[in-house]
Amino acid sequence: MGISCSPMDTDVVIVGGGPSGLTLGLALARHEVKSIILEKEQNITQDPRGVVLTGDALRSLWTLGLGKHVSSIGQELHSLNFHTTTHQNEPFFTTKLDSDLLEHALPSTILQSQPRLGSSLTNGAEYVLRQLVASSKHCTLQSGCEVVGRDEHADGVTIHYLDSNKTPRQIQAAWLVGADGKRGIVRKHFLEPSAGVRQESGIFEYDGTWIAANLKITLPTPKSHPDLPLWAAGHDPQSVYDLFWPENWHFCRPPGKPVACGRFGPPGDRLWRHEFAVPEWNDSMDASAMFWEHLTPLITRKIRPLHGGGPVEVTFPRDCIEVLRCRPFRFNHRVVNKWFAERTILIGDAAHVFPPFGGQGVACGVQDAVGLAWRLAVLTKAGSLAHSRTRRDSLLQAWAHERRMGTDNSARLTQLNGELCNKQASLSLSVQLVALRIVQDFLWALGMRLGPFAAESQGYRGCVGGGFTTEHGGGIKLGQVYVQTCLPDTPTLRVELSDEALRRVPTILTLLVVAPTQSSETEKELVALLQVLRQSGIDPAVLSEHSIVQFDPSNSSDQLSASRWPVCRIAPADLLVGYPVRPGYNSSQFMRRLGDSRARYVIVRPDNIVIARSRHLQGLKASLDELARSFS
Repeated sequence: MGISCSPMDTDVVIVGGGPSGLTLGLALARHEVKSIILEKEQNITQDPRGVVLTGDALRSLWTLGLGKHVSSIGQELHSLNFHTTTHQNEPFFTTKLDSDLLEHALPSTILQSQPRLGSSLTNGAEYVLRQLVASSKHCTLQSGCEVVGRDEHADGVTIHYLDSNKTPRQIQAAWLVGADGKRGIVRKHFLEPSAGVRQESGIFEYDGTWIAANLKITLPTPKSHPDLPLWAAGHDPQSVYDLFWPENWHFCRPPGKPVACGRFGPPGDRLWRHEFAVPEWNDSMDASAMFWEHLTPLITRKIRPLHGGGPVEVTFPRDCIEVLRCRPFRFNHRVVNKWFAERTILIGDAAHVFPPFGGQGVACGVQDAVGLAWRLAVLTKAGSLAHSRTRRDSLLQAWAHERRMGTDNSARLTQLNGELCNKQASLSLSVQLVALRIVQDFLWALGMRLGPFAAESQGYRGCVGGGFTTEHGGGIKLGQVYVQTCLPDTPTLRVELSDEALRRVPTILTLLVVAPTQSSETEKELVALLQVLRQSGIDPAVLSEHSIVQFDPSNSSDQLSASRWPVCRIAPADLLVGYPVRPGYNSSQFMRRLGDSRARYVIVRPDNIVIARSRHLQGLKASLDELARSFS
């Protein structure tokens, strides 16, 4: 242990500038908490990595500013398709993702280009996140920095590193967060020796090597490839591309090698991810040769010309395939036995890793960051809490409990896809799939979710020790809808997502007041509410009268009236023309999730999880008393 160092250079040091670390920096900046991100690489690495942004992670990144960039970094995933042997065969099972499965009002999944794959390609999500960090007043990214040491002391951490010129430097911070991957220094060199932190098997065992490649496809044309028989079969360049590189995502099961493949990134970039299992892998093998040996049969078709004659075997032109990266990766499923020790915390791949058939690695890392950020903001802004190790550890342990639950839910989705991808066809599996289709169609027709979708849709209910009050109805996740919002002293109404309306407050938490705007009783009750808040004893940076957002649940067409705080109401359908609205979008789910008439005062976290809800002021007071004990 080192000595106490003061003053601090920053509030949080984040080691690792991938999606998890960048998300944490941006989420902290929302609360005006300062952070410095130390990234070892000078530029964004070009290795094939996660191509999926899904579920809550996409929702969180959208709120942090990624939403307006989605069309430039990826394409929406409409279905998961499971085939036998090759995606040339019709799928034996399909999961459709078009409808509003998670009640988010946004696409459920984007197939994105994580790195900036080259100067000729559209920028990827990681590049966009870096640009958002670069424009932030509270977050700084320092590239080319190698962390070499850490000293913990009573009120913070000293991080030793080599800058881009290999000059030794140090930073003093209140917190250190390792977002530097499964082999990163924070866990492997700092926490394993000092605190026994290690990655252990998750809810299922998996350990295997896959060859992963990123491809860039160029369209052949009659001019560039005049002898291609496809022109005589009536194809044009785009239909040739669609024939060999079909839309959406595809899993292929034995016989043959398990495969995960599909388009990703902006459609115009024509990028293709191709991964296949190589259980016999050893380092003497040639990954590139094995890749072409595996790929060639998959991009070969028998084509019958329009004007007669027998079928002709055609292989997609190899000179139209640029291999951006191809190498073996060893995949497994592991989760840390401890998520933090003292003032050092782990997120992303430093905390958990997944096999390649679930697309959950980036999603889990983003949610780690979003759930951690508001807690670090509380620890930074509520001074008395930061000095109590017991309260500090309790707040972080609640986060660890929730994230273990979230990781396990993601693992279950990965496991389900893995069973369909890795197991050979059998009678029992066929019967299970028939039953799954029937139940899935029936429940979805009723507006209900099945399996992992249900788990992600429900928030953290059932998580023992989570950061909410179960007895006061906490743990549920707010749905996301389009609302009309009226801001104080601003006559113009705006249409926006409910997440944006709720996060406009200057405090860490939001108090959602569900009450009609045109009511004298509402006015009287709100005066009493202010008195309750002022007497709560909660640090005003966490929750105060400035935390209030009023939600009018009525269907009134009357103009929203001005108030001392933001007021919002469900946006009618005729105002949503031009907005991305999901099939099956239902605005009534927002109140349904809150329990309709049972919710009037709702304390909401920045990650859209309800801490507590109550019907009367007395219930709110009890919730605030409990919150004050936790946050002081």
